[in-house]
Amino acid sequence: MTNTNRRVFLKSCVATSVAAGVSVTSTSSHAFFFRPEKEKPIDQFKKLPKLEHYLPELFERPPQINGHLPVVIIGSGFGGAISAYRLGLAGVKTAVIERGNRWPNDSKRAVFAHDMLADKRMFWQRTKTTFPALTFDLPFLQSITPRSIEKFGGVLDVIDKPGENNQDGSDLLLGTAVGGGSVIYTGVMVIPKEEHFNKLYPSALSYKEMVDVYYPRVKSILKYSNMPKNVFASAPFKHCRDWNKEVSKAGYSPYLIEGNWNWDVIQQELKGKGLPSATIGLTNFGNSNGCKNDLGQNYIPLAEATGNVTFHHKHELTNIRMNGDIYELDIRELDAHGNIVQEKSITCDKLILSAGSYHTSRMLVRAKERGDLPDLNEHVGQNWGDNGNRMSFRQSLFGLPAGIAQASPSPTAIYVDEAGRSPVAAENWANAGIADVGISMMLSVTADFKNRGYFSYDASIDDAVLHYPKEKEKDATDALRAVNNKVARANWQRIGAQGFSDVIFTGAHPVGGMEMGKATDLFGRVHGYNGLYVIDGALIPGNNGCANPALTIAALAERNIENIISQDFS
Repeated sequence: MTNTNRRVFLKSCVATSVAAGVSVTSTSSHAFFFRPEKEKPIDQFKKLPKLEHYLPELFERPPQINGHLPVVIIGSGFGGAISAYRLGLAGVKTAVIERGNRWPNDSKRAVFAHDMLADKRMFWQRTKTTFPALTFDLPFLQSITPRSIEKFGGVLDVIDKPGENNQDGSDLLLGTAVGGGSVIYTGVMVIPKEEHFNKLYPSALSYKEMVDVYYPRVKSILKYSNMPKNVFASAPFKHCRDWNKEVSKAGYSPYLIEGNWNWDVIQQELKGKGLPSATIGLTNFGNSNGCKNDLGQNYIPLAEATGNVTFHHKHELTNIRMNGDIYELDIRELDAHGNIVQEKSITCDKLILSAGSYHTSRMLVRAKERGDLPDLNEHVGQNWGDNGNRMSFRQSLFGLPAGIAQASPSPTAIYVDEAGRSPVAAENWANAGIADVGISMMLSVTADFKNRGYFSYDASIDDAVLHYPKEKEKDATDALRAVNNKVARANWQRIGAQGFSDVIFTGAHPVGGMEMGKATDLFGRVHGYNGLYVIDGALIPGNNGCANPALTIAALAERNIENIISQDFS
């Protein structure tokens, strides 16, 4: 999406809302920011209190890490947090390193940023806002371009794909905080279809065992569920009910999907109690009031409660080396803004990489080519994929306001498997804005069996880079485009929306790069090195078969760490 298109789209939306008498400072949006000392709403369009004053936790020095440790985990997302919990239960002393900040939840403070208001809390180490933030000036509407922000350790790391013009959302979106991607995702928890799972994964990985044992094990902790009927029937979810009608008119059958949300907190939002979050469309930059069951509310405190696990946020891994039979790690401590406080080295007996598909793969390719881990095999950094993750837009012909802001949780999806195109699951999605302007969205995950990228080392920058040409996006884009066009025709809607292409690349579901059964064994043990493991989305073979990867990453983590503890810690 070009800067010009962003300006046109947002100016149109806000101007339309104002012209139709839809207040851009509705009760829920006006109450978004709170003064911590008085717990009363403030004008969100005036200068906010200093972040140091109302979120002092972010500026405290993190727990220190030094010396030699039995186990170090890099990353605190689903793979890292689950591994830490199970190791802690087994009595194994474990330290988790996370470069991001540790953000609290609070029913009265706006811990996280609003999608539509430029804020340094949004992004990791960027000086301008970018997709998915759509920010603008109010009340004069003079500047709707990406906004300058202070460089800070925000929750979303955006990786600009090399060689691309970065239009239409062609970037990777990575969670960077204690809790990893669970902080910024939209909580959809879906099991892949069996036929796709069996085609993608090694035959020795039992689908039945995953469905009978490991997916339920994750559910017992996260407690995700379907949206309650009264929530679905409420005003902020009108767009979801409209979506179901629209896809049904096109001949598709919407079905329920489960979400990792605390519906009790969302019920309180609907009653006007506490800070609004999910009901005003927030999710991409975190949910302040804890309505999303991110890992900071379950696996992470459970791990810490064992007394064997420590989390060290604001610490970043820079180098991995093998020295005899131990791993040497160069790390640097950061402040809240991402500035280096100190650099040091630690050692460990066993190392688990759970930094996410992109960073885990990048770091291991770099270590191999630098000679730090030269015995890594030829599969390291290969078979990376985008999980067919795309977003489409339709809009009513006149783009008139249709009500209050669209709520963020996704209650339903459709599955389409038509001849000549890749199978696609398209989920009901929300337009994060200050009012519903008649935009209808789908987020798709496509079963793509052939389009893969790879990482290679670039000595000029001393780093590994991703190679995933634009043409590899085509199959997944075309699959969603066909569905979106059909639904638009059936409902007399126009394709796309002002400022958007009809289908965009979102980059939110990167998987692969350390494929299980090739770069690792079937449980994440990295070939070539004892005591080196990968437990995150890098294990997934470039695609998760028409399903968001979060649940499968979590279930594989439960499966793999169970085997590793029984076999390698006896």
